[in-house]
Amino acid sequence: MKRVLLILLAVVPILASGETTRSELAAKLDSYLKSSFGATRTSPLSSGVLYDLVVPLFGIDRVNGSSGVEAVSHDNWKQIAFELRNATLAESPIPGYRELQELRHAAQQSGRHPLSLLLFDYQQVEDQTRRNELIEYQDGSVRGVNESLLTTKRVAALSVLHDWTYRGSDVEFTIDPATKLYSNLEAPSKIEVDLADGLGFREVTHAASIRASYSEVGEKIITARITLPGGSVLFSRAKFEVRSLDAPPPDQTWALTASHSFSGTPATGEAYILLAPGHSLLTKPVVLVEGLDLTNSLNWDELYDLMNQEMLIETLRSIGFDAVVLNYGNSQVHVQDNAFLVQELIEEINSATGGLEPVVMVGTSLGGITTRYALTYMEANSLPHNVSLFISVDSPQNGANIPIGIQYWADFFADQAAEAAEARDALLTPAPRQLLLYHLSSSGSGTAHPDPMFAALQNDFVALGDYPSQPRLVSVINGSSTQQNSGFLPGAQIISWVYNSLLVDIRGNVWAVSNTANTRVLQGEINLIWPLPDEFRDVYIAPCLPWDNAPGGLTATMEELAAVPAPYGDIVALHPSHCFIPSVSALDLSVSDPFFDIAGAQNLYDLSPFDSLYFPVANQDHVQITPENAEWFINEIVGPLSPPLLTIVAEGDSVRLNWTPVFGANVYDIYSATEHGQWTVPLYSTSQTTVAFASNQPMEFFQVTPRRN
Repeated sequence: MKRVLLILLAVVPILASGETTRSELAAKLDSYLKSSFGATRTSPLSSGVLYDLVVPLFGIDRVNGSSGVEAVSHDNWKQIAFELRNATLAESPIPGYRELQELRHAAQQSGRHPLSLLLFDYQQVEDQTRRNELIEYQDGSVRGVNESLLTTKRVAALSVLHDWTYRGSDVEFTIDPATKLYSNLEAPSKIEVDLADGLGFREVTHAASIRASYSEVGEKIITARITLPGGSVLFSRAKFEVRSLDAPPPDQTWALTASHSFSGTPATGEAYILLAPGHSLLTKPVVLVEGLDLTNSLNWDELYDLMNQEMLIETLRSIGFDAVVLNYGNSQVHVQDNAFLVQELIEEINSATGGLEPVVMVGTSLGGITTRYALTYMEANSLPHNVSLFISVDSPQNGANIPIGIQYWADFFADQAAEAAEARDALLTPAPRQLLLYHLSSSGSGTAHPDPMFAALQNDFVALGDYPSQPRLVSVINGSSTQQNSGFLPGAQIISWVYNSLLVDIRGNVWAVSNTANTRVLQGEINLIWPLPDEFRDVYIAPCLPWDNAPGGLTATMEELAAVPAPYGDIVALHPSHCFIPSVSALDLSVSDPFFDIAGAQNLYDLSPFDSLYFPVANQDHVQITPENAEWFINEIVGPLSPPLLTIVAEGDSVRLNWTPVFGANVYDIYSATEHGQWTVPLYSTSQTTVAFASNQPMEFFQVTPRRN
């Protein structure tokens, strides 16, 4: 939203009423600009950018082009772009944050790492005591601006649009000045970059790419040296993370498009296939379905890293399973649409394997909902799926939670912060509307409610049959089973942001909902002396179920908010995490109490649709794989190990044991005894299926026991 508040005296009558909203004010001022400066909205300033028109949450004087300038993250750069765009009086060359999101997503999909530069002159009021002299009038009309009261500064900000890699041994950086250089200056005569790979500065030509090779993981600082036509030189630095040097690539990638849709547009995505050693074709599939990726930034490398916690994928591969990982093209669309994408994948897998092996489905978070819907839909429509086991991993089967106060926080600061705007927009997409227990779209009356799309999805499940009946149904959760809260009490303050000064007052305080009292969940204030209009918002919520601090899989939203740079004071996370997937929701228990005693329930399986349940004592991070639940996963997928068929052959003074391989085992323990059944400790352990021993006894008994290492 353009804050064209330069025409200060013309604004005063509007502000005096106290009733005009910021959006109405912007529309009136936009009309003033067009009438005063022409339909083309030519800026009255030489730079076109008045930085006083925004709340400077980043403070762009930190990236002034000096040789010692600090390095910034992509999130920092995004906020700088957001502020410069909103401070521009005429049309800005900087794309809106949604377009920048799309450019970043395209870079992540391609695997390349585009560099992007912001090079701008901007102006600020130098003497605040004379600010009312800034506008020049003649006969009551705006005629110009007294630029002698303004000081001109320069900003140079570099970003790597895709700012991490899992393939640090060979990284491709690109820069296309036509689309990745945003500026109100003359085009640079030369741009050079130092990629922190030991090769120093190299010149970047139009649409060229430069490769770098790193020998160590960790944060790298990319430096740009920009030479302007007059000979002046600017520097800018960006942060880049090398997460791995050589992550394993998938053996195959399938492009998928659902054959039908719920919303009218079929969902698309990709399936990445990593075959077990010795397999040349997809043979024994375990399918892992992606969760809710609100930024759509997870691709093969990220998903492999997430799902291979505790070496889960590699353990499954070592015992003969092929890993199939589904990546939605867009996880924000309707749950039903991505469920039809899961259906498409199941049908493709059965076509590839001939249906000779049953399929194991593991749905993480949102993936547990889309997989449940796909299987239930297929059974309701007599479509074979050949799925023998469905594991739901900390999935919001009966709803997820993001504190309603944080939702309102994002909405309140959306005009000032790119991250807040992105979060607010993401919350308004279909999937969050369908899944959140409380949603800002339906809680404006002071009572916390879900969006109507929540009930519509639940009703759709019931109409189909609720759950599939053919596979074994399993749920593993990350929430506490012993009624442990998320680290705070109902109604507790969870975010504190208070800043007071002569010119600026900021409030961004957030509280959890309470089940006993009417509770203020947001105190928002942006109070600047000049030139922005003040903005205030207090949100109160009536007593409701305290999902914010309930037992459940945790997500560190408050900690992430606290990491946002704020030159006006500090955003403080009074508690790092909140309940994201309530324990009772992940198990889909037919109870209404968020603090239901799961571990103490005598009839737990009567309350849940699942055949097998795994739950920890304490709350864990959402979709965290631990050593304990990793072993549980393997046991559920592989099942009990069958005893091998053992053959004993005498060979002179030795005895040779041969046995049949056992699927799912990668270690065999050999026991020996003089009497049958008196097995104590293993005599030997091996991954082979044969071993020879010297025979020291006239009669010796042997046993081979398979296990998973």
